[in-house]
Amino acid sequence: MEVDDKADWVNPSANARMRDQARDLIESLSNTVALRGLVCIAGGLLVLLLPDATTTLVTGIVIALFAVSGLLDLFYALTGRRWFGRRINRFLAALRGIAALAFAALLVLFAYAGVGELSLAFTISIIGVYVGIRGIVTIIAALIRRKDRDPVPSLAGGAIAVVVGVLAYTVPASLVQTVIIGGATAALLVGLLLISWSLRHASRHSDVAPSSLSIPEVLWDWIEGSDVGRKDRAEQAGGLYFERPERLTKLGTWWVMLALSVAIATFAVLADSTAVIIGAMLVAPLMVPILGLAGALVNGWGRRALESGLLVGAGAVVAVVLAYGIAAWAPVAVSFSTNAQIVSRVSPNTVDMLIALAAGAAGAFATVNSRVASGIAGVAIAVALVPPLAVVGVSLNGGRFDDAAGASLLFLTNFVAIVLAAAGVFVLTGFARPHALRNRPRQILQTVAPFVILAGIILIPLMLTSEGLLLTETRERDVQKTTEEWLGEDSGFEVTDVAVSGSQVQVTITGSGDAPAAEDLLDALQPGFADPVGLQLTVVPVEVTVVPAPGS
Repeated sequence: MEVDDKADWVNPSANARMRDQARDLIESLSNTVALRGLVCIAGGLLVLLLPDATTTLVTGIVIALFAVSGLLDLFYALTGRRWFGRRINRFLAALRGIAALAFAALLVLFAYAGVGELSLAFTISIIGVYVGIRGIVTIIAALIRRKDRDPVPSLAGGAIAVVVGVLAYTVPASLVQTVIIGGATAALLVGLLLISWSLRHASRHSDVAPSSLSIPEVLWDWIEGSDVGRKDRAEQAGGLYFERPERLTKLGTWWVMLALSVAIATFAVLADSTAVIIGAMLVAPLMVPILGLAGALVNGWGRRALESGLLVGAGAVVAVVLAYGIAAWAPVAVSFSTNAQIVSRVSPNTVDMLIALAAGAAGAFATVNSRVASGIAGVAIAVALVPPLAVVGVSLNGGRFDDAAGASLLFLTNFVAIVLAAAGVFVLTGFARPHALRNRPRQILQTVAPFVILAGIILIPLMLTSEGLLLTETRERDVQKTTEEWLGEDSGFEVTDVAVSGSQVQVTITGSGDAPAAEDLLDALQPGFADPVGLQLTVVPVEVTVVPAPGS
């Protein structure tokens, strides 16, 4: 047997096949589309791995874009000639151009004239003001020209721009992280898609010249080439929608599983059991109608979208009511401040939305690809749908309305993020009908736009929470460094705990000997805070007793 294996390894025909495959792979990846894909992947990796260089690069790009956009708007306002973008009122274009040049000048002033410190967060704040102004201008222009064209797309686009502008201005630090992670991830995904298109293009021996295609054209060709067909689409839709035959039986089973999953999740919250929570996630059926809603939106199935949305809403209400009732009768005293299942779900941040986006994409991909369908259980665990609703019911029963609002926000975050991510995956994997995307793009965009706007509105409290966490972590890190400097290198103490809560700083040091004066530490900490702060210093003495061995 070993001799045969060696003979196969040195077989000239096998080596020739390997060389041919390697040559075909190189040829497939040598066209312009694949090269652009490699550039996208390299750019995404550089952004993630080199954050400092990303800050400088983004700042320069932003300044250049502001300047070019402003000059183009002013040129259009003066001459009436438009090279890029839609035609709008020339007076509004002039105002927009002046605003863009003013923002570019302000950024240059901060970046190169030494007027102040230019950070990426500050840059994002300026972008937020500019994007918000552009959104307002778009809305005004749509209202002025509503008799000439349908104003709904422009109004939706303007509303999205206003929401993005508000986010960028109010929570720039959190938005910076979200934009960097999201942009880099999108670049990686687009790069992989372009490379995959190149490989498929080579295998099909298509006559389309890659050099003549733009990235949007490549994406559209990918969408058309990925069409699963009417038969497979109908088969996949059968698992997402409760339709004939046996419609009532399917709905009955769904409601039974929902009730059981809510009961399990509520008991898990009351018992503070992570293992039981995972069991509730596995049997929760809410993911199905949410994915069905996403599939209906991108296919233009109005009735199915309405039915899926109503089912999700009714299921959420029933889950909260059932959890409230179980909590009212359960002989368990709940500690809302120490119960990990409650505490972890009442203060969602942007990380929760990113998790839901990734889980929604994975769930949609598992729905249309039978080879990875087994991974849907992992998706159910990754994004919690029923447990937040259980926390809402338990919190309402305990009179903790703030906790109930936080858990409701987490559920809404998961719901919106899953819909948006799944809609994108359904388009790219061919579940969405190319015919509907081609012939009814405005209708589909109008149905998806409210979810984009809602996601932007949800991001405001999420990013405020993230902003607070970032600020607290930064302050605690600065307090730790200042305390270590206050102790000195030869001190017998070490910092074991640091906490910043409002106007109070708590520091715990452990060691032996005499600690420096606490007043000196407070004086050193004060410059790092805008308002006066108090200090609570806890010194834990360490007493070491050495008893030598007898006879030593």
